[in-house]
Order: sequence, then structure tokens, then C-alpha cells
Amino acid sequence: MKQIAVIFDMDGVIVDSEPVYRRLNEKIFEKLNIKVDEETKLSFIGGTTERKWTILKNKFLLSQSVEELMTLQNIVFSQKEWNFKDILYPEAIPLLKLLKEQSIPTVLATSSDKTRIQAVLDQCGLKKYFNEVVCGVDFERGKPDPDIFLNAAEKVGVPPENCVVIEDSYNGITAAKKANMYCIGVRHKEINMNLSQADEIVDSLSEVDIEKLKIITSMEVFCQTNALFD
Repeated sequence: MKQIAVIFDMDGVIVDSEPVYRRLNEKIFEKLNIKVDEETKLSFIGGTTERKWTILKNKFLLSQSVEELMTLQNIVFSQKEWNFKDILYPEAIPLLKLLKEQSIPTVLATSSDKTRIQAVLDQCGLKKYFNEVVCGVDFERGKPDPDIFLNAAEKVGVPPENCVVIEDSYNGITAAKKANMYCIGVRHKEINMNLSQADEIVDSLSEVDIEKLKIITSMEVFCQTNALFD
């Protein structure tokens, strides 16, 4: 059976941070005197901060530059005292432990900034579980483009068609499918994201079946079907 790798998104998959980000975003929107509809909010989840503010600047014709808007977000977000251990999904570490025990390479591939990634890894004690960490800000094109996931696969030396991505957002799932990878969509209990492109949908990481994934990603029929997304 072929070697597989599992690539994890962070926000909404490892830590339940999306509701917190939403509340902080609302503070920023109030400062900018804009009312952002739900469809627009969902459109930037999973993408980089730069992509988010490019979308909002164009939609609301904001006078500030994208760089200024990103700085404003950094100021607001930095005022929040983050305790990621409190919002760590309890099913995350058991799954990561199981993958490590089976010598299955894992990558954390997220659009979050490097400071926040480091905080999550440190506070939750997750460093030892990931072979690699890939940050979306290091790429010219973030999710929904596939570059971050293709780089993750390259780092662990596993072909894209033998990689499994665990995501919670439309942008992340789109990126995974463009990268020719099997994708598991994780449902959020509060935020109704479009997971329809995912190969399977779960309510919790506890539902992830590693043995099934080994079989699916080694099947020639899956590789051929997945290639249609290239």
C-alpha cells in the first residue's frame, strides 16, 4: 500500500477559532462603518488576510490601502489575549497521535499568520505531531489556489494524489481539489460553510478513518477521478 500523508488546516480544524475571529472582525467592520453580509464573510474564510481585505476594499470602496487594513486587523487582533488550549478540538491530539504511531507524515498548512501558528503549536503542545508547517503568507497565491497544499506534499515527499487534506472552508476544500488531493470537510456547529466539494464530510475528527483513507488514496479510480479537478 502506498505511503499517505495527512495535511491539516488549523483554524476550524485543530482549534475552534473561527467564531472568535468573527467577533473581532465585527469590531473592525464597526470601525470602518461597513456592514458585511454573510455570503461575503464566508467568501474569505480560509484565505489569507491580504485576500480578505482585497475583497472588502473592492466591495466597499474603502479609502484605506490593503496594507493599512491589514495593519488595523493586526492591532485589533493583538489586543485579544489568546488561549488556544481552551479552544483546541479535543479530538485533534488523539488523531495526530494515531498518525504519528503509524508513521504517517502530517503537515499543518494554514493561511493564519506565523505568530498565531506558533502560539497554537506552543500553547497546545502540537509541535511534535507535525512533520512540517506551511504558512499561506509565504505564497503569492493563497487558498483557494492549491500552491500551499502542493508545497506541503513536496515537503514530506508524498505525491498529491496520496495526500489527504482536512479542511473546514470552501476556499480550503477548493484548494485541496485543485491540488488533486482527497479532502475531508469538517462541519462547524455554528458556521454554515459550503463543504459540497469535499470527498467526505464529518462532524468531528474522531470520525476520520485512517485505514479507509489508506485504501481510498491508493485506488487508481480515485486518482483518475480527482484529476478532473486539475
